[in-house]
Amino acid sequence: MSCPTWLQPVSRVVLGADPQMHRRVLRTLMAAYVYLICMLLMMRGVWLGMVDERLATCLNLYMTAGVIGFYAVLRADLTVRCRDSSLALPQCLFAITSIVAAYIIVGPARGTVLLLLALVMAFGMFSLTPRQTLAVGAFAVILLGAAMAVMCRIKPDDFPIQVEAIKFGIALSVLPTMALVAHQVSQLRERLLKQRRELHEALARVQELATRDSLTGLINRRHMQELLDQELKRQERSGASFCLAIVDLDFFKRINDTHGHHVGDEVLCGFVRESIEVLRNADMMARWGGEEFLILFPETRAEQALNGLMRLREHMAGKALSETVPDLVVTFSAGLAEHVNSHTLRQTLERADRALYAAKASGRNRSVLAPVS
Repeated sequence: MSCPTWLQPVSRVVLGADPQMHRRVLRTLMAAYVYLICMLLMMRGVWLGMVDERLATCLNLYMTAGVIGFYAVLRADLTVRCRDSSLALPQCLFAITSIVAAYIIVGPARGTVLLLLALVMAFGMFSLTPRQTLAVGAFAVILLGAAMAVMCRIKPDDFPIQVEAIKFGIALSVLPTMALVAHQVSQLRERLLKQRRELHEALARVQELATRDSLTGLINRRHMQELLDQELKRQERSGASFCLAIVDLDFFKRINDTHGHHVGDEVLCGFVRESIEVLRNADMMARWGGEEFLILFPETRAEQALNGLMRLREHMAGKALSETVPDLVVTFSAGLAEHVNSHTLRQTLERADRALYAAKASGRNRSVLAPVS
């Protein structure tokens, strides 16, 4: 739920800017609102002579300290590494002890206090794990039963055993039922969260398959085309030039025919692995088709891109790209084109392609810079 614009600075200070922290702190403040109402009603009971002032003050101080403590810990983000980062279980246990203490001291109105135990269970079903919801329900029943038994013995006039037995019987029927409902809701919530995570993972895998070449792990031709369109828009805004190089492994068909497609795949993967070591982090490489690769040199002039291809060629010399045939020598030819404002991307790619064919025609194992036509 978003707040008005004028309240957003206050919201960031009180609740935090991080969405996860925002939700955790907000739930704690919602509980603090309930505590505040209970404290006001308790002070009203003191004013009417129904509640002992000393005991009410002690309980109010206990609840105030607890609320401030939980808020401070959550707002300082000290629980980020905890499994229960929202402190849902400690907050529920704290609330139950407060409610049972209030039941003991509020006098004739104590029956209404038991309703708050159901509120705690409702709060927990959206925050606790299934096992924790059952533990909280059991804790509430045991603590309430123990308090009733002690008070019946200490103050039998104020806590008639027959009346307390009826109240405990009602609590014993309601609280476990609430705990079981909360348990089922928690299980459903966990299943939904698991399904959501699995869906996100599946979508990530689909995205990976849609944008990556399955053999080499490089981005594929389709995704590279999208990146080229983005680079063209950046170039139009900034005026910085970029270069495209189409790289083709020399005599790759001969490698497949002589050694088999398995060795050919090893060569392709080895070439990609060695290329990534040489290329800059900003450079992007894609499998363009078969044994062809496209390299994007962003914000780069032709001379710089030629130097990059030269470094790549020198790095490849003598490298074993195949584990099966380690003495296999692999070279590459490259056609390079610098993009100019008057050309389209298609024209720049065609210039790089023509330069690649010129490199092959002139003996291979070389890079040719396309002229600006």
